[in-house]
Amino acid sequence: MHRYSAIAWGFAFLPGLAMGAGDATLERAVAEDHAYVRALYVDLHQHPELHAQEQWTGARIADEMRQAGLDVKAGIGGHGAVGVLRNGDGPTLLLRTILDALPIAENTGLPFASKATATATDGTEVPVAHVCGHDAIMAAAIGAARFLAAHRDGWRGTLVVLAQPADESLLGARAMLADGLLDAIPKPDYIIGYHLLPEFSSEQVAWVSGHALAGSETAEIIVRGIPGHASFPAAAKDPVPLAAQIILALQTFIAREVPPLEAVTLNVGSIHGGQEVSAIPAEVKLGLSMSFYSDEVRTLLRTRIPQIAEAHARALGLPDDRMPVVKFLDNGNRATYNDPALTARAVQGFEWAVGAANVVQGEQLLGTDETAELAHAYPTPVPMMFFYYGSSDPEALAASRAGGKPLPSLHAPEFAPDTDATLTVGIKALVAAVVGILPP
Repeated sequence: MHRYSAIAWGFAFLPGLAMGAGDATLERAVAEDHAYVRALYVDLHQHPELHAQEQWTGARIADEMRQAGLDVKAGIGGHGAVGVLRNGDGPTLLLRTILDALPIAENTGLPFASKATATATDGTEVPVAHVCGHDAIMAAAIGAARFLAAHRDGWRGTLVVLAQPADESLLGARAMLADGLLDAIPKPDYIIGYHLLPEFSSEQVAWVSGHALAGSETAEIIVRGIPGHASFPAAAKDPVPLAAQIILALQTFIAREVPPLEAVTLNVGSIHGGQEVSAIPAEVKLGLSMSFYSDEVRTLLRTRIPQIAEAHARALGLPDDRMPVVKFLDNGNRATYNDPALTARAVQGFEWAVGAANVVQGEQLLGTDETAELAHAYPTPVPMMFFYYGSSDPEALAASRAGGKPLPSLHAPEFAPDTDATLTVGIKALVAAVVGILPP
C-alpha cells in the first residue's frame, strides 16, 4: 500500500487535495477563521492565570467548546473542562490542551502583553504571563475543534477535547482523574498531547516515535544530625558533611548502578542548612530532581535513594530516630512513550496538512509532561502520542542558527510565538492528527 493511500481515502471528500502540499478546504477554512482564533489568543494572553487558579481561563475555554458544538462538562479537578464531539460510530480520540501560565513578568514588548498579577502559594503578589505558549496551544485546540465540527464528513468517531489545569505543577491531570474524569468522558482508544517549541519554525510539525519525553521525580531529603558547638564537634553529629557525602554517593549511584544505556539525570538543586558559622546545625535540607525513561529506572531511584541516605547516616553513628527523611513529592510523572503505529498515522496526516518537507523527526527530550498519566489511568494503558509544532519565525530561526541573536526559550520573559503562523500550523497539525487517526 502506498504510504499516502490511507490518508488520501480519509480526505477524499475535500476538493483540491494535493498530497504532501496541504488541502485547499483546510487552508481556506483556517484562513477564514483566523481572525476569530487570533482574537481568542490575544484575550487568553492578556488574562493569564497561575496553575490551580485558572477559573476565568477554564470557563472561557469551556464556553468556546460549547460554541463549537461540543458537549461540555466543566469544573473537573479544579478548573478543568472536557468537551465531547460525537460523529458517528468509530474510535474515540482524546486531545489534551493546557490552561495555566507562569509567575514571570512578560518582556516581549507586544501591544497586548500581559500586565496581570496573582497571589502565589506563598502569599506574595507575582506577575503572570503565558511565556510557555499555553495561550496559543489553547487557541489552536479551539480552532481545530471548530473546523472538525464544521467538516464532519472527513472523520468519524468521537473527539474528546480535555482542557487541563495545573500543567506547570505536574498535578493537573491527576487532579482531574481524582475528581471523576474517567466517569465524565467516553473511554478513549487513543490519546494525543502536544506543545509548541521555538526550536522549530512556525511552518513545521515535529514527531518522535517511541520514548518522546522523560518521566520525572522530585524529592526532598532532610539530613538530620545532632546539633552542637563548632568547637566541640565530637559531641555532635554534623549533618553538613553527611549531606555532602550523600550528594556524592547519589552521583556514584547514577554512574555505577543505573545501566549505562539508560538515560537518567539526578540533580541536587537546593541545599539549605544552618544559620551560624560557629554552630553545628540540626539538619540540612536537600532538593532533588530526576529524569528517566524506563519504569525500571524510576523504581530503582525510589528504592536506592532512601537506602543510600540511611547507609551514610548509620556510618556516621546516628541513632534510629535521627535517620534521614526522604520524601518523594506528589508530582512524580512517568515517561511519555509514543505508540509507533499511532504516530505513523498521525505523521501521514501532518504531511497532508503542512507538506512533507515541513514534517520533521524530532529527538527525545528530558522534559516531562502529564499526558502519559492520562494514558495510564486505565487498567490497560491507552496508546498515545505527543508531538510538537514550531513557533519561531523561519528567517529569525535561520539567522539564530547561523550565529545570530539567540531566540528566547520557553519560560523566558521575552518568549512569544510567531503569532499568526504558529496559530495556523497548530490548527492544521491538530486537525491532521485527528483525521489521520479517525478517518471516515
